[in-house]
Amino acid sequence: MRQVFNIAVVLLLGYLMADRALMRAQAGEVGTITCHQGASMVKADALKKGFGKIGALSQSENFLSSCLITGRGEVGNLVARD
Repeated sequence: MRQVFNIAVVLLLGYLMADRALMRAQAGEVGTITCHQGASMVKADALKKGFGKIGALSQSENFLSSCLITGRGEVGNLVARD
């Protein structure tokens, strides 16, 4: 049982490292923006949709924190990367 757990942990770490490396390699592609640029776009979009300043700021901060934690986020057809 302990061996199965160790194998699962190694596989999970390998997957996470490969995902991060792939994400770093794709960061320079056309159609990618930074997380901060994406947060600004989310805020502007929220203001256009009629949200107040506080609501738009909240959505912007939510997007930014999610993007920084996961390393990616989507704004329309653009991909935001850390």
